[in-house]
Amino acid sequence: MSSWKIRISLFLNYFIFAILLNTVGIVIAQVIEDYQVSRITAGSLEAFKDLTIMFVSFLIASYIPKFGYRRSMIVGLLIVTLASILVASITQYWVTPVLYMATGASFALMKVSVYSTVGLITQTQKDHTSFMNILEGVFQVGSLTGPIFFSIMISLSHWNHTYWILASMSALALILLLFTGLDESGVHEDAKKSNLIKMFSLMKYPMVWIFIICAFLYVMIEQSFGTWLPTFNREIFNLSKSQSAAFLSIYAGSIAASRFLAAYLSKRFSWLPIQIILLSGGIVLILVVLISTSGFVPYDFENWYEAPSFAFILSLVGFFAGSSYPTVISIVLSKLEKVHHSSMTGLIVIFSALGGTSGSFIIGLISQNFDVHTAFYFPLIPITLLLITIIPYKKVSDKFAVEHHTMTQ
Repeated sequence: MSSWKIRISLFLNYFIFAILLNTVGIVIAQVIEDYQVSRITAGSLEAFKDLTIMFVSFLIASYIPKFGYRRSMIVGLLIVTLASILVASITQYWVTPVLYMATGASFALMKVSVYSTVGLITQTQKDHTSFMNILEGVFQVGSLTGPIFFSIMISLSHWNHTYWILASMSALALILLLFTGLDESGVHEDAKKSNLIKMFSLMKYPMVWIFIICAFLYVMIEQSFGTWLPTFNREIFNLSKSQSAAFLSIYAGSIAASRFLAAYLSKRFSWLPIQIILLSGGIVLILVVLISTSGFVPYDFENWYEAPSFAFILSLVGFFAGSSYPTVISIVLSKLEKVHHSSMTGLIVIFSALGGTSGSFIIGLISQNFDVHTAFYFPLIPITLLLITIIPYKKVSDKFAVEHHTMTQ
């Protein structure tokens, strides 16, 4: 089994899906203009993606070990390749819901398979945590790259021609995976016992419950900022829409940087003090920005780099929280037996989606009743709770590893 080929394949797969999943806003704007559909109709594309991911993950996560991780990734890549060709070839609205249903179903296959494969190619918990941070960092890089692809193709030809690039990339990833072996013998025998009930049976372990809380809190934090940071920048710092988008890219880039740094540090130090330091830094950063900008009077400027310094500082909050998600996921997966990784990933997808939806909704609710500046105090609550929760999570997960003879370091 060629470990480096598998690792490259996983990186490429995740990079492609990051582009597909994080350019929905661009596509929504384009279909409104080109196909003359209503904002409500175009906005439903997000639901086609997210609901399909949740529904398919719920149904198939426990059965993927039986079918095979490599086979599942191949099927996922084949589906998105065909869907991308469809969108690139046909200029009608109906192909876009098909694209996002295909993308959602494929990502469910991909995420479960990728997370489970990481457990097969890593030997220690530190190696697992490091690789997970790199993997999620690559995902963030894909999120930054997608809008660049679209902007170039929109200026040169038509936005849907971007999908010729994506179809080519996914076809390349498919070919690479076809010629890459993966030893799944370690899970095949136990995989026969996997089913939907087995997925929810994992919730009998305290470690899994504490993990669910951690994952829920993190995604609540990330989506709170990811969704509402542009609004905060426009209303507080008087940034234009395009300038706000640039600062959102800084936020995404800071998350990627956090994960790459954590990948390096995780091989050398225990994950808990790293996360305590980073999350504490995030709390301090948010408080400093919010207290300093209370009653802030915006001023006029032309270029985004002339924006108030606090706009730059707040965009770096992703650096202090970004590595928490892959780290807490790595801990629960590395402590569980490998055959349970696919089922656990199903739970990860479900509760992450719930956390993201909750965070965006709460910030919106507070903003509507007060103002966006006041609303941005809210993320301090889940960050503080996450900081507190990871301490017993470390203790419970280490105890679980000893009792079940899984990865301990």
